[in-house]
Amino acid sequence: MIPPDSAKIPHDVDSDTPISHWIAVVSYDTEDNCENALTNIQNSEQDPITLDKTGRLKRLQKNDAALGKARAVNAACVASDDIRLKAARKSE
Repeated sequence: MIPPDSAKIPHDVDSDTPISHWIAVVSYDTEDNCENALTNIQNSEQDPITLDKTGRLKRLQKNDAALGKARAVNAACVASDDIRLKAARKSE
């Protein structure tokens, strides 16, 4: 998952946004697979959006290297049953 792009700072993300508002990029069948993919994108500073093979996140592709790096550095693996996701949905 990646935090949303910052509305205040160009080429950055808003990592303080609650995880319930982060963007799910791709799902993995195991935590290890997610962590391996996360390590790869962070080491290469690759925009995690490029992992989306469905095309549903195409609108977020911006060809902005600094933004891609910020997304990679702040990306995280979050389990689909993470309590932070469920608690936030109840309050919305």
